[in-house]
Amino acid sequence: MEQVVERRWPPTFADWSDSNQMLFDHQTYMGASMERALKQNYDRQEQWNCAHMYAHQEEMNNHYLDDRQGCMLDAWHSGQPVVSDPPIVDYSTLPPYDGSVTYPVPPLHHSQWVDPHTGMGNQQAGQEGNQGGSSSGSFGFGELADVMTSIFGPRQPRYY
Repeated sequence: MEQVVERRWPPTFADWSDSNQMLFDHQTYMGASMERALKQNYDRQEQWNCAHMYAHQEEMNNHYLDDRQGCMLDAWHSGQPVVSDPPIVDYSTLPPYDGSVTYPVPPLHHSQWVDPHTGMGNQQAGQEGNQGGSSSGSFGFGELADVMTSIFGPRQPRYY
């Protein structure tokens, strides 16, 4: 803050009396602190406005979606088709229906734990025998099983 006050000194500041210099410094300091407080208040108000503008926009979007759902429900009650943005199907190009159902293959593996690109299917069983008895299984808990065995001993049959 002292640098702000010194930058505002006029060229004839050194010629002034001590009381005038002190009065000028004090008023300059108070003015600079007021400017800083106003800037902080403005920034805080801008952040508040941005947050509430976002919440207001979300509320408007939710009202739009609710109104749209209400219109679709009214259309359904009146017997009109209710599919939003239905795909256009050219039925003349489809093969005849033979009764069988073929579901599309999902782009991801069925298990989120196994990476299908590593090919760990039957290879893992062959590698497990070569690892020296580490029971990693499908989920890779081999280290945990080894630690538990070292603490509590080998697994015992259930008693219940």
